[in-house]
Parts: sequence; structure tokens; C-alpha cells
Amino acid sequence: MVCAIGIGMVRVVGMAIVAVVAVAPVSASSRALDGNELLRIGDLHEVQNHLQEAVPYYQRAVTVFHKKRNRSGEAAALVRLGGVLHRQGKDAEALPALRKAVTLLGHTSELGEQGRALLALGPVAESLGRTAEARKAYEKAAKRFARARDPKGRAESLIRLGKLLVLQGDMEAGYAYLQRALDDAKGRKDLGQQALALMVLGDAHARAEADDLARSRYEQALRLADEQGEMKSRAALRMRLGRLCAENGRAPEGLPLVRTALALYQALRDRSGEADALSLLGNLLLAEGNTAEAAQAHEQALELYRALRDPMREAGSLANRGAVYEHAGALTEARDTQQKVVALLQSRAQ
Repeated sequence: MVCAIGIGMVRVVGMAIVAVVAVAPVSASSRALDGNELLRIGDLHEVQNHLQEAVPYYQRAVTVFHKKRNRSGEAAALVRLGGVLHRQGKDAEALPALRKAVTLLGHTSELGEQGRALLALGPVAESLGRTAEARKAYEKAAKRFARARDPKGRAESLIRLGKLLVLQGDMEAGYAYLQRALDDAKGRKDLGQQALALMVLGDAHARAEADDLARSRYEQALRLADEQGEMKSRAALRMRLGRLCAENGRAPEGLPLVRTALALYQALRDRSGEADALSLLGNLLLAEGNTAEAAQAHEQALELYRALRDPMREAGSLANRGAVYEHAGALTEARDTQQKVVALLQSRAQ
């Protein structure tokens, strides 16, 4: 079992997924499924990134558990539902589901589940600008995990809390929480959580424009991720190092990092990560003066962002393509592209 680097909850369904599992639609069931069966079917859809298909199963599980007055089951279904909605960008819908899960679990003695629900609530609250609620969720989660004698959960809570404080400008307190989490992970010889803490520390240094410190943290984390062989973590860290190279005029160093990240995301079938890697690759290629390959990379990124229905990143990708046109001296095409960017942003604002 592996642990992916990220500031989101990780749930593994079974020990491995070795084949695509066909799941019948909800209406095809010949009998009434119980809540746990509905959760398992939803999990199978979610692990295959069939998020829209997972939602109705989790919703039905919520209803079934509620009717049976099974608070723990209802809360588990709500946490899963909230997590999928968050991944879909539907945070306004995810928030009430996760708040209700936290409330339901508050009436139980399941401290670990309370902590996990609070960890799920935090990022959603952050996305909606409710930073005070997010901070409170992380602080409570850390206490629940401490009482449950779950050091891994407590360390994850501290990492998220530290990251939030850094984003709010409280660098000293944020660094302190992140260092505590790192020290704890080292004591438990948890390579995955060490890498996570190092990555977030690197992000904090990058935000403070301490690029040398950020690079050092990322490189330490990458060594651990490579040792584990965890593909998503290896890709994410190479992307961060690649961005530092792009920002500091070291395109030749950044290109192999980003090309490897792109291959990893393609192997993972992570279209969002693939699009970001193509976008960064295009910028590095342009810095090298390779306008033909840069244009191709940005065109591929643009197609993926459109398929993902992400207008803000689509606009950014269009702007990148405009920069390639301008660099190549195709000023008419550059102006046309910039007009498309403006039109897309205006449509988004309406």
C-alpha cells in the first residue's frame, strides 16, 4: 500500500486495483442494497475517477443509513460524498455534507473518524474562503487524533494547519507546525509523511521567495518519493522543481524534470496533471527558443483544459499560446489569441 503526497484525504479501496470493474447503474439493482454495499460500489467508481457515477451511490447510502438511524454509517457516506463533490469543484455542496458528518460523529466515541471528517472539512472551507473554520477544523482534528493515539492523523492535521497559517502570512507559526510534523514522521520512519511535510515546507519557502531553501526541501522530498516509487508524488515534486527552474532562468535543468512528470501523469491517466505539465513544458521550451515544440505543448494543454471544463486554466493556456505567437513574430495571431483570452474571462465573470 502506498501513500500519495497531497493535502487531501487518501482512501485505498482494497490492496490494489488490477482491472477496470464494471458496475451496474443504480436503477439496475434487482434488490435493495444496504448502505455498506452502496458505499463499496461508490468507492469502485471513485477509485476509477468516475466521480459523477459515484455521487448517486453515496447519496443513496446517506439515505439508507439515515433511515436506519446509523449515525456512523451516515457520516461515512457524507464524508465520501463531500470528498467527491470537492474533487468536482462543487464546494458549496460539499460543505453542508461535511458539516453534518462532523456533527453526527460528535455524538459517537469514534475519535479517529471524527478527525478524518474534520480533515475532509478543512480544505472545502479553505476553498470557500472560510479560513477560520478551516483552521478550527485542523486544530480539532489534531486533538481528536492525539486522543485516538493516531500519530499519523495528528501529523497530517499539523501539516494542513501549518500550510494554512503560511498562506495567511503567519510564517513563523506555520513553519513550527510543519517542522513538528516532519520530526514526528521521522521518528516513526514514515517516508511518505516525511516527503509530504518536506514538500509543504518547500512550498512555504517558495512563497517567501527563498528559492534555495525551497529547492533543498523539494529535492529531499523527491529522494524519499523516488525511494517509495509513488508516481503521483514523484510527478508533483518534479513539477515544483521545474517551476523553480522556469522562474530562475534554468530551463535546461527544468526540461528533463517536467518531461518525466508529464510521462508519470500520462501513465496515471491524470489529465489535470498532464495539462499542467504540458503548460510548464511549453514555457520551458519557449525559454529555450524552441517555438515549434512550445506551441505544440500549449495546444495540447489547451485541449485538455477545455475537456476538463476549466475556463480559468484554459484562459491561461491561451495566454501562453499568445506568448509563443508573439515570440515567433506572428503579431496578428498573438492579438487574436489575447482577444480570445479577454472574451473567455469576461464570459466567466458574467
